[in-house]
Amino acid sequence: MLGDPKECRLRARQCLLMANRAASREEQRACERIHRSWNRLADEIERAQAISATSRANELAVCLTPNPDGLDHSSRAV
Repeated sequence: MLGDPKECRLRARQCLLMANRAASREEQRACERIHRSWNRLADEIERAQAISATSRANELAVCLTPNPDGLDHSSRAV
């Protein structure tokens, strides 16, 4: 499993809440940086999931494509 972008975004929102309640400007900035990190991680996970899904679809397409020569090409490189 690659991870859950929804969980990352939830944690990002929690960091924003913490930033809004921060006792100091330094603490607020730290929470905001962590918020951005969680959101970047969510974006990266979503991109990785999209790439993985596309790769699986391409592999399936290769397996399901009829072979004009009638030979078994199940081990064809993708």
